[in-house]
Amino acid sequence: MSASGLTPSGTVEQESMGNEKLTRDKSELETIPALLADYEKWIRLQGFTQDSPKDHRQKLSPFFAFARTRGALDAALQLDLWIIDSEMIADYQAHLFESTSEKTGKKLATATQINYLSYLEAFYRFLKATGRIAFDPTEIIKLPRHPKPLPHALLTPEEMRRLLALPDLHSPLGFRDRVILEVFWSTGMRLGELVGLHLADVRFDESLIVLRAPKGRKERSIPVGAGALAWLRTYVDKVRPLLAQGGDDLHLFLSRFSRRLDKTSVFYKLKVYRKRAGIKKPLGTHTFRHTLATEMLRAGADLRHIQEMLGHDNLATTQRYLHIVKAELKKVHGKTHPREVRAAQAGSAPPPPRYHGSKS
Repeated sequence: MSASGLTPSGTVEQESMGNEKLTRDKSELETIPALLADYEKWIRLQGFTQDSPKDHRQKLSPFFAFARTRGALDAALQLDLWIIDSEMIADYQAHLFESTSEKTGKKLATATQINYLSYLEAFYRFLKATGRIAFDPTEIIKLPRHPKPLPHALLTPEEMRRLLALPDLHSPLGFRDRVILEVFWSTGMRLGELVGLHLADVRFDESLIVLRAPKGRKERSIPVGAGALAWLRTYVDKVRPLLAQGGDDLHLFLSRFSRRLDKTSVFYKLKVYRKRAGIKKPLGTHTFRHTLATEMLRAGADLRHIQEMLGHDNLATTQRYLHIVKAELKKVHGKTHPREVRAAQAGSAPPPPRYHGSKS
């Protein structure tokens, strides 16, 4: 059954008794660029982060390509929302499940499928909120279960030392990079949280950083270590003014063009430093979160304190790190317990104990 809704002009269309839609004027259909322009304004009004419009466009591209194959998008990029019903949405979800990544040639990861479908749901919330449709066909979507694999790329103390030593402290950009690495390592904050930091978010007198949150999520404050705080103090007082040059006076971390630093620049810098440090394992901004959480657990930190620091909504997400520590403890026990050591030296496990029965 096709979705019923409002045309861009606001006129309600109905299906005829023969299950055929009434003829519509194609000129009333909106184009993808026009829809996205309004959508981006709506996103900003909802309090999403600054990078959200770009992210939404990218994540919606596969759906628009799929809509073209089903006749819902024409050569003039006009999108016929009436053609897109619950059945087509279900077909799109099945299409994602069967799709492969152009980069790897492997099937799309579950996390990627969830990403695409979640962004599509948000787009349809916009369409309904702005009166373009009356029925949301994405309501039938049931997101696949998100796998929770254990973090596999953890930095060793030596790797962290090499990484921190790389930025050139004689240049403003190099000093800024060192501060970014120090903040990542000290706080475990997300990349989006870091690039969105304002100058006022660093509370030097309290040794805290306030992380502002998109609408619907709570703001939180996280502690920052004395070492990272000292780097931040020097950066704010002596280095950031060299980067600002009358430009952005709001954000903490700036680019060479005196503008807010973006995610892509940070990713590129990490890639360069990883290569120069001779680190073979994957290195991303989440690597700092994984390493920090694991090291804190090893040192006896409470799981709920780590949950609050990392901003996990669910304690189960934080418990992944506990599994790493338990696995390591098991290995240490096997290598260091006297009985296990003797068994390893003997080259065989001791015979199982025999039960001799009770004495009569």
